Amino acid sequence: MLKIIVGLNKKVKLKYNIGMSEQFYKDFFEEALNQIHEEYLANGKENEFKLWFNLNYVEDTIDTITVSVASEFMWERMKNKGNVEKIQQTINELTGQNITINHIVLKASPKPEPVPVSVNLETSESKSIYIEETNVKQSKKEVSSIEKQPEVSSSQKPDFVKSLDNLISQSSENKKATAPKKHPQLIESFTFENFIPGDNSQYAYSASLVAAKEPGNQNYNPIFLYGGVGLGKTHLMVSIGNYIYEKNPDAKICYISTESFMNEFTSAIRDKTTQKFTKKYRNLDVFLLDDIQFLEGKEALQNELFYTFNEIYDRKGQLVFTCDRPISEVKGITDRLRSRFAFGQTIDLKLPDYETRRAILEKKMSQANKSIPADVIDFIAKNVQSNVRELEACLKKMIGYADLVGKDITLQIAQEQLRDTISTPVSGTITVETIQKAVAEHFGITVANLKSSKRDKKFAFPRQVAFYIAKQQTECSLKDIGEEFGGRDHTTVLHGIDKIEKLLKYDASLDATLKHLVRDIKEFKN
Repeated sequence: MLKIIVGLNKKVKLKYNIGMSEQFYKDFFEEALNQIHEEYLANGKENEFKLWFNLNYVEDTIDTITVSVASEFMWERMKNKGNVEKIQQTINELTGQNITINHIVLKASPKPEPVPVSVNLETSESKSIYIEETNVKQSKKEVSSIEKQPEVSSSQKPDFVKSLDNLISQSSENKKATAPKKHPQLIESFTFENFIPGDNSQYAYSASLVAAKEPGNQNYNPIFLYGGVGLGKTHLMVSIGNYIYEKNPDAKICYISTESFMNEFTSAIRDKTTQKFTKKYRNLDVFLLDDIQFLEGKEALQNELFYTFNEIYDRKGQLVFTCDRPISEVKGITDRLRSRFAFGQTIDLKLPDYETRRAILEKKMSQANKSIPADVIDFIAKNVQSNVRELEACLKKMIGYADLVGKDITLQIAQEQLRDTISTPVSGTITVETIQKAVAEHFGITVANLKSSKRDKKFAFPRQVAFYIAKQQTECSLKDIGEEFGGRDHTTVLHGIDKIEKLLKYDASLDATLKHLVRDIKEFKN
């Protein structure tokens, strides 16, 4: 910040006080400039680089870097030319973080010349004060001498200086009042208010809310959320971070994907900056790590995470992890780290039921201040069962169509516009026999193979797929489905369905296969 020291009939000196910077990113900043410099050098633009990348590292925090530039004009030109964004993107690629670059204007001058500034505040008389800048890199002796200048009491100050003090004070208060509360790494819309809990996610929602209100509570630390794509794991994780940050803006919070965490760790080893890396993460108050299935087989990274976990946990910091499957099904995880994940609450997010899907759609409509007929909402809620993300995509498509074309949405329009996502049957009712024919054709086997007692994977997996689709698309009981597949017991059918549901949590290709099959089945000619 800028400190203004005022003395009667003396120069007013402006000094930049550098706060306690951890210098997390100084090496990354310098490396980013080096890479850009080499690019300009290779293209014969050395002079252009010197002119438009003339900035210096000052300090940083966990999510910002402050640089100094010659003037506001220079900074604006750098931004307009895309140079600031280029530096920021390069740093983000190196660190795996979303870093914001801030700036200050400093003119280093060993012997600064006094600059007269005319001030005419509350009086018609024009008076002059002198402002001189002090180089940030000045000696400690010079800084000390400035700080020890005698302060002037308020009663001794002339009116125009008092007015200047008031303006500075008001500006400072306005900045505090308008300071954004959004955390740079957290998605602003991911809050508890915007999450619709249902039977599939009520426990996860409640546990996450407790962790947000009482960070570090041993019963809810860590929170380990697992489930398929688009079921709300990341939403709940980020909601915890947003809640804590709103209550305590000084909290050190980091949300990062495991892939980015790994890239940053690798860069730290390569650049011999592991000490900065460990200091950065082990000093966190809240650590939100997404998609930990990518830790699989990475022993060095797991080792680092183990010690980071211990450090944060022992200081009663909050830890939250997400995964696409139970930790027991993630191979290549060390036993000691696996045990840490089980310290608090391990919670499964399941597929939302019809009532929850409909409630989500209605909530999204309310937030968008839009209205769609009930039969269209019912059509989407009944037919999109896989995840919340796809529900939202269908709704956005309908809203976008209505806004663009200027027509009211009808069920017929919805069926037409969403035909790539939702297929309606051409005629008749879907039967187990229809499902068997479509599945057998898709996998290149016969219906007899599906009904046989053969347990080869070539036949067992398609049979389980057929069980799953039959349960989803028909009114048949498990016993009835078993009878259609060679008189199998209902427990065999249930086992096959459970296996497909588990695979769906982390196998996106299987989800696509099932959707394709359902479309074929609904259009299959008997």
